[in-house]
Amino acid sequence: MDFYARPSVSSIIDRTGITPQLPDAGGFVLRSIFVNYRRNDSEGEAGRLFDELAKVFGENAVFMDVAGIEPGQDFRKAIDQSVAGCSVLLGVIGPHWLDSQDDSGRRRLDDAGDFVRIELASALRSRTPVMPVLVRDARMPRAAELPDDLKDLAYRNAVELTHARWKSDIQLLIKAIRPYMDPPAESVETSNVADHPPAEKQASPVSGRKVETESAPVSFDGAEIERVTRELARHLGPIANVMVKRIAQRSTSMTELCAALSREIASDSDRAAFLRACRG
Repeated sequence: MDFYARPSVSSIIDRTGITPQLPDAGGFVLRSIFVNYRRNDSEGEAGRLFDELAKVFGENAVFMDVAGIEPGQDFRKAIDQSVAGCSVLLGVIGPHWLDSQDDSGRRRLDDAGDFVRIELASALRSRTPVMPVLVRDARMPRAAELPDDLKDLAYRNAVELTHARWKSDIQLLIKAIRPYMDPPAESVETSNVADHPPAEKQASPVSGRKVETESAPVSFDGAEIERVTRELARHLGPIANVMVKRIAQRSTSMTELCAALSREIASDSDRAAFLRACRG
């Protein structure tokens, strides 16, 4: 049985009731989209999709590859952290996605070390919402055609992106993604308060009365920000780039920034290692 049918907007969304959200020290929720794809199957469509999503949600909110995996680091753990930190994963499926083979003639999906499989399995395991995106007349795979850790993918409603209807199909997909990317009204109000703290009051040189003035934002050294981002990415993956930029806006010193960022690292040993690297 072919599980794919062109769905309505409401049916595209994987309604698990859980939207993974990664709060920063200022109470914000950092939302992002992870685009999973296979290069020899849908690289062109994935790149085009990235551009469309970046226009709407911003480049820092869309990831196509796991970056910042250092030599010696367990790439499975790095992928788990990166995927778990995203709000939704888009699995781009082209006509050769299911039967793509490696140099030895083995189906790539049957390889437990295949990055596409690891990313999808991680999202399904962590209950991160997964939306299959079909391109070039691809069909949804059946459960029997998938390895055990991907079988749940067969039961996710998909959205189709076609060349002829690209603009309208993209709008349909964006509409389905928005519930995962837009903060609730209460969060928006809270973030507005955090973005615009009460202005400091200083004495007027004329009347001596207090007048409201806004304090200037702290300017961090670009090289230091890049170094801290790189160190944080070792523990959190590509979401580190977004997190550092957001928290830096509300930090008054590099020490305060590093302390706030460290609280987002779950492991005590990894947190300590990050703080040591910050001081270095």
